[in-house]
Amino acid sequence: MIKRGLIAAVACVMCLTSCGGGVEIKKEVKEYDTDFSSVRAETAAIEGLKDKEFEDGINSEIEKDIQGAVIAFDAAAAQSADNVRMGNKCVFENTWEVKYNKNDFLSLIEERYVYMGGAHGETAWIALNIDTALSKKVLLADLFAEAGYENTLNRMINEQVEEHPDEYSELWEKPVIKDTSQTDFYIDGDKLVLYYQPYDLSYYARGFVEFKLPLKELSGYLKEEYRRLI
Repeated sequence: MIKRGLIAAVACVMCLTSCGGGVEIKKEVKEYDTDFSSVRAETAAIEGLKDKEFEDGINSEIEKDIQGAVIAFDAAAAQSADNVRMGNKCVFENTWEVKYNKNDFLSLIEERYVYMGGAHGETAWIALNIDTALSKKVLLADLFAEAGYENTLNRMINEQVEEHPDEYSELWEKPVIKDTSQTDFYIDGDKLVLYYQPYDLSYYARGFVEFKLPLKELSGYLKEEYRRLI
């Protein structure tokens, strides 16, 4: 029988409203241990969107995704308990970070870490980009006025690789815009940040590979409504 002790269930509210029209993010953290696993699950709820139906839908989607991930982890951890090295437990941890919250645009990153035994766990970033004025999710292609924007982004990425050879010397293939790039990005300050997960371009210890592209240099390619991000 699994012994599950509830260590803590904490809800905290973090107000992230800014003069540029930010929204509020409410975080709730739940933690518990079993004989062979440790869980720290954090959910994020958005408050202040004009479209309450969309807001409820996004918050429900986030909550269900985290709950589903924890349920799947619990089941896998129970089966993997014997494979975990002596003294270690399977681990599920996730946190949310607000990268951008103004000018009617929100960029959130969920960092999710899962350890099921072995040399190391697996870490992933899951981005959520929202046009808070229109109450809709934003994909990378949605930012740009015309098709072919990938060529511009690829050129800028390649220029960064050439300008900083030491930083990118350990990449085992040439970075290019691909299908996952539609969601693997965020806005941070005055930059569009494209990121690649561990193992996408290099070994795990290298971590996430990021390319920070100045929005000013992309202004001529952006849709009119997203030039407000500059």
